[in-house]
Amino acid sequence: MGRRGGIVRRVGQEHRQELSKLIRQVSSTTSTWRVWDDLMFMTTAALVQPLHWEQKREDEYLRRIGQYDAKTQALFPRMFGEIVLTLEQEGMTDVLGEMFMELELMTHWKGQFFTPEPVCRMMAEMQAMDAAELIEQQGFITVNEPTCGAGAMLIAFAHACHKQDIDFQRNVLFVGQDVDPVVARMCYIQMSLLGMSGYVIIGDSLLYPPTGKMHPECEYLFTPLYYLHGFQWRKQRGFVEDEPVGVLLLEE
Repeated sequence: MGRRGGIVRRVGQEHRQELSKLIRQVSSTTSTWRVWDDLMFMTTAALVQPLHWEQKREDEYLRRIGQYDAKTQALFPRMFGEIVLTLEQEGMTDVLGEMFMELELMTHWKGQFFTPEPVCRMMAEMQAMDAAELIEQQGFITVNEPTCGAGAMLIAFAHACHKQDIDFQRNVLFVGQDVDPVVARMCYIQMSLLGMSGYVIIGDSLLYPPTGKMHPECEYLFTPLYYLHGFQWRKQRGFVEDEPVGVLLLEE
């Protein structure tokens, strides 16, 4: 039974396995944590820089990639490609969060643990019960996850909308926030590659909650579809300081 389960687990996860293999290959000369941190930063930079260029981010990218030799540098674009292919192969799944746990990187943060996918999907489906009605009334809805981690709850909500034939790319604004920059970037990467309109805030959600104003103490990462579907021009109901109207708050 155990062996059979292992075989089933491998089916349809070839790209995830290749990504893990490449990470471990680079990790042979440094720590797995450092490789993962650098990969998440550089992948985020590759996605966000064409949308919102920052010289500081570019300088940090060059500093990080410059720490590796030419042969190792060539592996990072391959890892980026495997992330894309993994999400394309596995669909609306928290791939990076699961790999984070499998690689035991959560121990770096003294027991950081992500909510399992079945729990996320159950909670998301409960929250999405009135989504279609709210969209019809307001034009779109905003979903906020103040402790987003790698984005499992937001991804689960997108999946719940898809099951209801709701066009989540056009009708849902996804907002994730986390104080941990590494997992926040994981969330941004997955939101971007899974076609979710929204943004991720790197910052303390208790000190700097999303209010429609950008806090200088935080970093904001906007997904490509945020711009494609014109959310920068659409009124963000619920992200005003006086009254949170039409916002679904997801909490892990």
